[in-house]
Amino acid sequence: MTDYTVVEAIDEIAPEPPPKGPLVWLRHNMFSTIGSGILSVLAVLLVIFVIRGLMGFVFSPERQWGAITVNMRLLMIQAYPPAQFARVWVAVAIPLVLIGATFAAWRVGGNTSRRTVGGTILGIGALVVLAGVLGPFTLSTALVWIVVGAVLAGGGYVLRIAGGEAARQETIPVLGLALGLIVLGLVAIWVLPLPVPAKLVDGMVITDPALAGDFPQAEQTTVWRGIASSTTIPWTIIVAVGVLAFALVRFARDRMSAELLHNLVVAGWILSFPVIVLVILRDPDIDYGKVLSFYLPVALVFAVLGSLLLNYVASPSTGEIGRVLGAVVLVAALISFLFPMSFLIRFLLLGLAGFTLAAPTFGGEGAGRRRFLGVWVATALITAYLFAIITAPSTVAVLSAFFLGGLSLTILLAVTAIAASFPIGVLLALGRTSTMPIFRMMSTVFIEVVRGVPLITWLLIATLMFPITLPPGVEIGRVIVVIIAMTMFSAAYLAENVRGGLQSIGKGQYEASKALGMTTAQMTVFITLPQALRAVIPALVGQVIAIFKDTSLVVIVSLFDFLFIARNVIPQQSQPFNFLGALRETLLFAAVVYWMFTFTFSRLSQRLEKKLGVGER
Repeated sequence: MTDYTVVEAIDEIAPEPPPKGPLVWLRHNMFSTIGSGILSVLAVLLVIFVIRGLMGFVFSPERQWGAITVNMRLLMIQAYPPAQFARVWVAVAIPLVLIGATFAAWRVGGNTSRRTVGGTILGIGALVVLAGVLGPFTLSTALVWIVVGAVLAGGGYVLRIAGGEAARQETIPVLGLALGLIVLGLVAIWVLPLPVPAKLVDGMVITDPALAGDFPQAEQTTVWRGIASSTTIPWTIIVAVGVLAFALVRFARDRMSAELLHNLVVAGWILSFPVIVLVILRDPDIDYGKVLSFYLPVALVFAVLGSLLLNYVASPSTGEIGRVLGAVVLVAALISFLFPMSFLIRFLLLGLAGFTLAAPTFGGEGAGRRRFLGVWVATALITAYLFAIITAPSTVAVLSAFFLGGLSLTILLAVTAIAASFPIGVLLALGRTSTMPIFRMMSTVFIEVVRGVPLITWLLIATLMFPITLPPGVEIGRVIVVIIAMTMFSAAYLAENVRGGLQSIGKGQYEASKALGMTTAQMTVFITLPQALRAVIPALVGQVIAIFKDTSLVVIVSLFDFLFIARNVIPQQSQPFNFLGALRETLLFAAVVYWMFTFTFSRLSQRLEKKLGVGER
């Protein structure tokens, strides 16, 4: 018997492609329902209202934008001596060079598609056209805005659709686009003029504030001048050096160990901040006789004797005696604060106590042991060097009590408080979750007391009460006191964020760590703490943003930060140029600067979260 199979051929008809175009996009994304259509119309009207109001404010002839251009140095560095302003440019160049090295070492960048770039240009062009239509311009000026916006929008649209599906392929390097934008910025500062306040004296236009001050009754006007060469040339050099650093590190990354390269870049970031603030900007007048007779010998003694002690404690054969020695060194360090002696010796004792307690767990063997001892030697020498430059008088002659002000002071307070509060906050979180009652109680009391009082109150308490507690003859500057207060305040909030991350770790993690024979310190450092910090990255970044904005509160203790100069100093200027009442202009500029920093923090956080897979299972 034969089986027959009947096969029917069916012609497959390819489905028609879905319709495309702007109208289709609007129908599907903005007017899919009656409710979404109403909300879309209201949102568009709101955007138009905001753009119209902003354009009317920015381009109003009553605006005194010269108050910002003339006082840019005051806003950035306050009263830093012009004769030493080259130090400021070096301080700016170092972070930008490190950024270039970081991008090259970690291969930051990637590619994007023509469709994405075209869409961005299209959106910018549409905003320019809308600004030209809504702005308070004359007909000729409005036409220029509209034409420029139309060209941008048209170019973006063509770039977006050209090539069909090929436009979706990610072939355009992101860093190449960034470099192109930087070059356009350099061209702009060389070519584009800025409104500059001036005075008319016998037909002459005087823009130099030093000369304009000699003619208080002269007529004030505004002229358009290019940016001074004292600004354009340094920026051009800095960008060139940053690009060169990127190229050199990119050349070296394929010819050396990636771990070594990363460690060098990280060390550069860690050392850059104290070097910039304490060496480059402060320019200490170091007493090298005292360095050779006291600081260096003390550092060498601690480096040699400490290395011998750490090598003995880190040995597995030492056992519990190592922890006992660590506790003895810690007690000696604490007792040293009760007797008159150099603060260098006290801090080196504290550092040696920390290394001694950590040696049994992290001392390692072989190369790991040598690295551990090398870190201690470097710590001792760097600590002595920092004390030498901190105690030396500064050669920067300024009228205020501190050599920094404006945005530089804001960055100093924020970076120092954030960096110092992180390890303290982690220790407080570990203490509050500890099984030892004394540490749990101390951490809880500190956290609850500090978090229960506003930061502005702690600033007042610190500046008024802290100097009274110091021994006779010991003085600490107001900026240092403010940094201590902000650090402790930030540490209390950060501790609660980290504690939340620690409580999110399942019990299975602890049980598995104990089953592997890990000590409590090893389990905390290698297992639970990394997972806890990963889980609370958004909260940690929120704390960073909050402390950066809270630096504006230091005005209560008479420190001239960025916002204080923008809000109180510039709007009160009457000579050499009359900027009385220019409050809204300076506040808008301050808001933009604060947003630039906080938005950068937010984007870096999102990038880190994506890389670590936060929120993913």
